[in-house]
Amino acid sequence: MSSSYRLSDLNNGGENYSSKSGKVEGGFFVSTGTGFILVLVAILISVGVGLIVHLAAPGEVICHCHSDSDHGGVTDGQGGVQPTTPPLDNSTIMALCVEWALTGNTEICTACAAAPTLPPTTPPTAPTIDYRLPTNTRPYHYNVDLQPNMYSGDPEAFNFQGSVKIWIQCLEDTTEITLHAHRLDINYATIEVLSEGETANLYRAYRNDTVRQFLIIELTESMVAGTNLSVSMSFEGPLQGDGTGLYLSSYMDGTTTVYLATTKFEPPYARRAFPCYDEPAQKATFNITLRKRLNTGRNYITLSNMNIINNSTSGDYGIDYYATSVVMPTYLLAFIVCDYEYTESISDTNIAYRTYAKPISIQYAQMAQEHGLRIFNRFESYFTPSYSLPKIDNIAIPDFNSGAMENWGLITYREGLLYIPGTSKASDEKWIAEVISHEIAHQWFGNLVSPKWWSWIWLNEAFASFWDYHIVGELYPSWRSLDQEIVIGTHSVMETDALRSSHPLTSDAESNSEITSLFDSITYAKGSAIVKMMHFIMGQANFIQGLNLYLDKHQYDVAEHQDLWDSLNEASAANNENLNMTSIMDPWVTQANYPVVMVTKTAAGYELTQKRFLIGSTDEEAAGDSALYGYKWPIPISYTTRNNANFTADRLAITMLPVTGAKVDITTDIADEDNWIIINLQQHGYYRVNYDEANWNALIKQLNTNHTVIHTLNRAQIINDAENMAKAGLLDTSIALQTLDFLKNETDYPAWRAFARGMGYVDHMLERTDIYDSFSIKMKNMVEGPLTTLGLEIREEMEHIDIFTITLLASYACKYGVEFCTNEARVQFENWRNNSTVNSIDPNLRALFYCTAVRNGGYEEWNFIYEQYKQEQRSTEKDALREALACSTHVSLLQRVLDMSLNPDEVRPQDIRTTIVYVAQNPLGVDLAWNFFRDRLTELDASMGSSTLARLLVSVTQKFNTQFYLDQIQEMINHGQTASISGSFRTAVEKTEANMEWLNNNYDYYKNWLNPTITPTA
Repeated sequence: MSSSYRLSDLNNGGENYSSKSGKVEGGFFVSTGTGFILVLVAILISVGVGLIVHLAAPGEVICHCHSDSDHGGVTDGQGGVQPTTPPLDNSTIMALCVEWALTGNTEICTACAAAPTLPPTTPPTAPTIDYRLPTNTRPYHYNVDLQPNMYSGDPEAFNFQGSVKIWIQCLEDTTEITLHAHRLDINYATIEVLSEGETANLYRAYRNDTVRQFLIIELTESMVAGTNLSVSMSFEGPLQGDGTGLYLSSYMDGTTTVYLATTKFEPPYARRAFPCYDEPAQKATFNITLRKRLNTGRNYITLSNMNIINNSTSGDYGIDYYATSVVMPTYLLAFIVCDYEYTESISDTNIAYRTYAKPISIQYAQMAQEHGLRIFNRFESYFTPSYSLPKIDNIAIPDFNSGAMENWGLITYREGLLYIPGTSKASDEKWIAEVISHEIAHQWFGNLVSPKWWSWIWLNEAFASFWDYHIVGELYPSWRSLDQEIVIGTHSVMETDALRSSHPLTSDAESNSEITSLFDSITYAKGSAIVKMMHFIMGQANFIQGLNLYLDKHQYDVAEHQDLWDSLNEASAANNENLNMTSIMDPWVTQANYPVVMVTKTAAGYELTQKRFLIGSTDEEAAGDSALYGYKWPIPISYTTRNNANFTADRLAITMLPVTGAKVDITTDIADEDNWIIINLQQHGYYRVNYDEANWNALIKQLNTNHTVIHTLNRAQIINDAENMAKAGLLDTSIALQTLDFLKNETDYPAWRAFARGMGYVDHMLERTDIYDSFSIKMKNMVEGPLTTLGLEIREEMEHIDIFTITLLASYACKYGVEFCTNEARVQFENWRNNSTVNSIDPNLRALFYCTAVRNGGYEEWNFIYEQYKQEQRSTEKDALREALACSTHVSLLQRVLDMSLNPDEVRPQDIRTTIVYVAQNPLGVDLAWNFFRDRLTELDASMGSSTLARLLVSVTQKFNTQFYLDQIQEMINHGQTASISGSFRTAVEKTEANMEWLNNNYDYYKNWLNPTITPTA
């Protein structure tokens, strides 16, 4: 009979053998037999260390231990030795070693004799991997034929079949062709490589490089540069619901599950649908053939980038043939097989503009269609070359990981694209218009001109992010899209970009995870702010002229940022302005972070200097950091003063603070101490401003006297800059808090949104301190007056931004216990619960009232919301219900919500992140969400992808401000438990350290603010 031993048994003084030992006053004695065993055990510990070193070292080192008996498949039964599969964990290896030695198998003692000589703490340097395709060939045309199989049966068995033929030009002499292919079962017997005009198959063999996702095809002879080839093969792959490549989606029509196949290829996922050159610069034309099953009882159609030019049938399948595409990269392709219907209009330039939705929802596509057509016409009037495809389709997909995807001629969206009267909110209409605008902008910025490599993906996303709200703002000025973008997008990203772990807009990226990580707020929101600054400096007419030069020069080709500067310089010169946009803008896209302008009053006016703005790092800690321009920027200075207040920013009146770091003097009247200066009018520039104490006090006095003298955006800027100056240790916290006093008289959105961002952070930091109750009372008192003035009634004629102000104030009022808000939420919720077929709660207030009812209620309220959630099919309403489930004060229910997030029957994969974030936002859910993230990291990475996982990490750690949490993050890093987002873990460490520093530096100030009788300590 075998015996088992734990490692702890080897360190307990032999007391497990007490029947053979005795203790006497003079010492500790053991029997001869026991002594032999102890000596043997000591030897085995050494062997065990060797085994552990082998198993822990990089690579695939496995110790092959011999035994004459059966120990879990260690021997092969033929006298040979096989590695255990899967490899045993270290504690099991140690136990087996002890067991085998005690049963007489001493061969184990020499099995890994050389192991102890290995250096255990010096892992080899990982080799540099070149993830890019070789440059010896390039494609110029594809034929792609695909048939998804997903109409009935077990979804786990759904798949697709296809074939591809690629025409290739040899650029260098080569004996190999390298393509991308991933998760495809290729029929290697069908691979055929033909030289142009020849019939002999040049295919010899293949190799798979799984790390780089390469399919390497070896040729029978070397091909000479200039030769044209074709390579073809057939393949099949799984049709899964993971949201990438060619994937499965579904919706419910009554009790029937209806399946559709759709695609999402950006950035590195076209290779999951067919073998290809899956890089942005590898552009080609495409002929697409899609197959759909006939006689399913539903009217299945196919969609792709181009228009159908022919069709045929083959057995049970209809075959659609699409027109040859324009030259484009693989990531912009789209293939869809679905049973959708559409609505159609014709644009001013005779382009068919359509919106597709599932048949039961096509009635809700009208708003998207109307907004989209107006937006498309505006883009067509601005940019040349004109849109070059015969149609532009927009389609709402039930399962879609991104907000939308700009596939050329076939834009895919979430079902938030559909506006449902009586259910959708004002913010839904805003999202619909802006996301359509974003994706239409891509038809020029990204599609017509693509990035040379992913390092320049901001040339796509920054321009689309700028033009989305800019065009909507032009078409619907009362929405005040620019105002909202500054206080929502710009203020948010400036917090992220104030960390040393931030990255430049133009950033190196090679691996798939590195590439995916670039699709972040820096690329989108900072990029948008930088483009807005370009637009301001040049003026709209000159800017559009420069962009059209850029688009014309590089159409159907690729570009990097210097190509953009060249075109902008050319346009400036043509208008006799001679702006050097290279020297002005290059520092903004090649350096991380941004500056703060330091303003000091002098005898003649003001002196302006700049420095790099950082939160959580001292100047000494950052002293060794290097950047192309030494962390200096050319800064466009616009300003106004109290004695001549004019907040209209004139680009021709800009004073440029030079990249050299030299100071600039502004001469102006400073006759009295109440005079003030405000820099960065309407926050056109991407920088912060810090004033001397006298100027801050003058601004505070003006705000309290008559805040309307200062532009609404600059009121928001003052709050946001002051709060962040205090975070960075550049401004006394007491001064920053005084900038909030005027809010008792403020009813406009931007300042309150800036307040919410700043106080939201403070709420997170104080949430687990002894002054949080006092803080809650302070917040309650601050919002109660303005909300009483505005009221809770949402009227149909209200402008969007006024609705947003009410809902923002109401969210604070209900959270902090303003009685008329919580009572209204309770009454309206109970009315709905008593008659669940009639929900009279205004759609703009539903999410808030649902959450308030669940937070102040119990299991009954939660279960009612849960039952409604299970039945609900409208995506907007379902989102509000899902968010409310995470508002409970019962830990068991919060854990239930977390468990739901990875159950695709309850939460769609696209909503995993937000579901977990909702729990993390709950004070009782912080630890639950973090533990869930740690314990289920592998599943989350597989379900969400690295970019979404990185955003989740930021959200679940945003409240961390203690050494305990910092140690937990660091422990995951030390143990390599960072999945594909190691960079985001470093950011989480930096943010947590900054939070700890903030709490240490500001606790006393807030304690005094909440109880003025207490004097803060120095």
